[in-house]
Amino acid sequence: MSSSTTEVKALKHADDLALVDRAISGDGEAVKGFLEEYQPMLERVMMSRGIEKVHAQDLVADVIAECFGAGKKGQTRPLLEKFEGRSSLSTWMIRITWNRWLDLKRRDKFRGELPAYEDDDERAGDRFDRVAGEVAEEELLDQDLSELMGKAIKEAFDSLEPEVLLMLKLSYLHGISQTAIARMWQCDQTRVSRALTSAREQIASVTMRAIQESDSGLSLEWEDFQRLCAAGLDL
Repeated sequence: MSSSTTEVKALKHADDLALVDRAISGDGEAVKGFLEEYQPMLERVMMSRGIEKVHAQDLVADVIAECFGAGKKGQTRPLLEKFEGRSSLSTWMIRITWNRWLDLKRRDKFRGELPAYEDDDERAGDRFDRVAGEVAEEELLDQDLSELMGKAIKEAFDSLEPEVLLMLKLSYLHGISQTAIARMWQCDQTRVSRALTSAREQIASVTMRAIQESDSGLSLEWEDFQRLCAAGLDL
């Protein structure tokens, strides 16, 4: 990857990078903001993936602690120092936490059944890491959740009036200004602005209602839905 491409991606997530820099430097407000934003979000996302609440809370607590250097073997390099802004901090944290869960499940599966190697005494590291786990390459989002969320968002867009849906497409897909859209409809720009705002609210409302109707046990909020989409859901 070229340095210029890296700089563009970092610039896109400059706010996340700034928050991380302040947090790991000991800025109290930044640390508080990070905890309030990401700890409950990660717990909700992990529970939405089928992890029991107590396990999700323990998992997230461990990851959050490591973000500031509190590893299981004592003080370690803060996990947040590895964040480079190549994706949003939300996406990065979700992937880190989910991969940690997959690793724990892999370790549980092979616990007590580890193969022995001649050079075990010479090689450093965890023997678990030398076992190829069946779930190590699993995607963040599996098929059933992807389908559920995809159907919900489709239902939300289908609920919009054709005229409003067209406005949304012109504005967000084609980058047409609200002023230009207003001229097309021969109306005031305020009407276009209200229509787009109302459409966004309707999409969020219908989407979450559809998800709850399909799976009442799925603990998911609109912000989590958006972050999961950003993390790899292909609608």
